[in-house]
Amino acid sequence: MIPDMSPIDFIGIGAPKCGTTWLSAQLAAHPQIGFAPDKEVYYFADTTLRRFAGKELNCFARGEDWYHQQFPAASGAITCRGEFCPSYLYSEEAAERIAAYRSDIKLLLCLRPPVEMIYSWYWYNRNAVVATLPATFAEMMEIPFLRDLACFSRHLQPYLSRFPAQNILVIQFHAIRRTPDSVRERVYEFLNVIADFKPKLEAEKNAARAPRFPLLQAGAQKIYEGVSALPGVGKILKSPAVAKNLQSVYHRFNSKARKYEPLLAEERQKWEAYYAADQEELSRQLQGLQVIA
Repeated sequence: MIPDMSPIDFIGIGAPKCGTTWLSAQLAAHPQIGFAPDKEVYYFADTTLRRFAGKELNCFARGEDWYHQQFPAASGAITCRGEFCPSYLYSEEAAERIAAYRSDIKLLLCLRPPVEMIYSWYWYNRNAVVATLPATFAEMMEIPFLRDLACFSRHLQPYLSRFPAQNILVIQFHAIRRTPDSVRERVYEFLNVIADFKPKLEAEKNAARAPRFPLLQAGAQKIYEGVSALPGVGKILKSPAVAKNLQSVYHRFNSKARKYEPLLAEERQKWEAYYAADQEELSRQLQGLQVIA
């Protein structure tokens, strides 16, 4: 099938655990929006965990033809196409690639108080196959690359320097919780599609996960690494669709939803102090942007 070569119109760039699953469902449900079926294409940058583990799929090397094949054609009712990939926020290279791809593209960014976000991210990704996170949140926070995922202003700056402010819409997590209908309407308006459309969707939430059988998690990681090294097989596993399906099967059999322990008050205060300067700079940055708060 010949891909639709017209460029896509919007990209959600982050941040994870900030309401992106809910927002993506609203985007996918709109009849005028051609949303990527897999939500996250990982073309401009790979997942945070794959980058952390050094196991990137390098989808960018596949070229724009491949990228456009990941979206419905811009035909019929569809007037706007895009994806939502939270890992893009953490890559200046992604910002540069997106700007080169389409300088007038529209960007969506979801935000949340940093300590809430990073704590939730840790518990959600503890049961991963691609990379192993430390056994405790405190240990993870000793790793700068992961700890600084919640330094939003630092990661946002490469986008602010490359895209016009009017093309960036910021959605605060508490706004989604408080007035979801208003948030959805304003996002639709931003994308120039019918704003009063109300999809009938079940509530979606990416709950924290725990392994049913911890030994199986460790075994799955070793098997994945071993099989990935085999000639020919590794190339198949590096297909984003195959990788995502394998991950889905694994979580179906060896993951269970769990409520994670609340962060101790003294720990919360410690990390709020750590992120304070970045949050101050973020407040300054947001003054020049459209923000749903």
